Amino acid sequence: MAGTITFVGAGPGAPDLITLRGVEALKRADLVIYAGSLVNEQLLDYAPPAARRVNSAGLDFTAVIAEIKAAYETGKAVVRLHTGDPAMYGAVAEQYRELDRLGLPYSVVPGVSSVFAAAAALKTEFTMPGLSQSAILTRDAGRTPVPDGEALEKLAACGCTLCIFLSVAGIRQLTQKLLAAGRSPQTPAAVVYRASWPNEIVVRGTVADIAGKVEAAGIKRQSIIIVGEVLERSGELSSLYNKHFAHGYRTADPRDGFHGRCALFALSAKGTCKAVEIAAGLGDDAKVFVPEKHAHLVPGARLETYPEGGFADAYTGAWKRFDALVMVMAAGIVVRHAAKLCRSKLHDPAVVVCDEAGDYAVSLLSGHLGGANRLARAIAGITGGKPVITTATDVRKLMAFDELAARFRYRLLNPKALVRIATAMLDGEALELTMPPALFQNFYADNPEFRYQGASPDGAIQVRHAASDTVLRLEKLRYAVGVGCRRNAPAEEIAAAVDAALETAGLVYDDIDCFASIDLKQDEAGLLEAAKNAGKTVRFFTAAELNRIEVPHPSLAAREKLGVNSVSEAAALLAAGPGAQLVLDKQIHSQATVAIAEVKS
Repeated sequence: MAGTITFVGAGPGAPDLITLRGVEALKRADLVIYAGSLVNEQLLDYAPPAARRVNSAGLDFTAVIAEIKAAYETGKAVVRLHTGDPAMYGAVAEQYRELDRLGLPYSVVPGVSSVFAAAAALKTEFTMPGLSQSAILTRDAGRTPVPDGEALEKLAACGCTLCIFLSVAGIRQLTQKLLAAGRSPQTPAAVVYRASWPNEIVVRGTVADIAGKVEAAGIKRQSIIIVGEVLERSGELSSLYNKHFAHGYRTADPRDGFHGRCALFALSAKGTCKAVEIAAGLGDDAKVFVPEKHAHLVPGARLETYPEGGFADAYTGAWKRFDALVMVMAAGIVVRHAAKLCRSKLHDPAVVVCDEAGDYAVSLLSGHLGGANRLARAIAGITGGKPVITTATDVRKLMAFDELAARFRYRLLNPKALVRIATAMLDGEALELTMPPALFQNFYADNPEFRYQGASPDGAIQVRHAASDTVLRLEKLRYAVGVGCRRNAPAEEIAAAVDAALETAGLVYDDIDCFASIDLKQDEAGLLEAAKNAGKTVRFFTAAELNRIEVPHPSLAAREKLGVNSVSEAAALLAAGPGAQLVLDKQIHSQATVAIAEVKS
């Protein structure tokens, strides 16, 4: 009766880093052939006491194959135990070929490579956004040559992370090759000796000094060399955790939805009921406008009425007051009234038309900058209907640059260039993009016509159409968060208030320049800790400075306790600079008040 042959990756060294499948193979083994010089012999304890154990360190290839063949032909279960993962410098390919020639079947159980144990020891990731998106597993030429195209000097020139096996004995020559390939002497480097073993040693340095440090430590073998900027652990936030990035298990951050004040209009009783349903789904910033005769159908807090014949005036007033108009009525009515009010995509509110049944939500006006496309999708989600989006970029699943500006808070500096750039995009013409790498990777990297030019230091975006020498420029909008808080308010309470304000405004911490408050709070530990945890500074202003600022919601309590009309709103406006405007009025929480202003200077 024939036996079985299983190649098992033993893992990097620690006996509990072998896979469960590998353990099960060992438990069934009659013969274990292991590389005694590399494999932790504690792993042999998983095999039955009666199992024969053979150290292959002193055997040549023929002897190893003979052991495997003899055991297999007598019905034995053979485990060939290799260090790490057999596929990496495991010298298994020749064994596979010989077993294939002999007609002996075998299976392979993968293992944890020492290179990944090294990453664990270094507490790093080999691929980090903005630093390196590739890792090369290689070795330097030694007694075993490497193909000319794989010479270390050539591989190092690419700039990605290098994971170098079997080369620590020649590390001084290796670093010279890295320098010759153009790597900076200050490039981070590390060596991990016997990763995951009890006597593991980690040596950190740079390409310039790592050789001396390794020699001083007496390390000459069984080590992995890692070279690359990833060792600094300072890369950008990956798309996986990036709030701006949606995937099958998570929606995108608040900026991917619609945020703003919505006015919902209906003319009929049925339309009014549908408007109330939509308003409930949109939240507190939605208000319903209906004829007085339908007022009884609307919860009072969400209601504004107009008299019979007063629709046009109510519509005109809402056009100026609200960020979006949701019209539960015939599209023709909406078009005729909107035609008298339209100015430009920079100023017009979003307009979405919905039928009384909620079957369709039509993005009619300001689809990108105004957010009507996002709002239409949100409404369709509430009613169970279908969003109707007609903008060409959306139809083609392209991220328009005015949509990008709206979602990620950029200001169009030269909006007249937008038409020419959009036309070039739709015509498939080449565009040169300067922008943060996360935005490029998320929205444009898959299209070969978008050519990435890198990121600007200030986070600005530039889109150039070389054929027409047209350049679209977008400037990052910045915001200041004004905070008032009770004495000894805990940091977590202040942070929760700021989090809620940012979510309401559709912002994230990356959009924020600073916190701001009254100078009487300079010693407020909770405020200082909340700002520090958010990676922001706090600007403090005197009562006299705050009182010079007009605010929409003066506070009697602040006047009585601190001698100021406002803390959060006034501080936000002061920190944001001349010409600043509130994008979020004061939000009151149990321990703190928060307001947000857009930086204009």
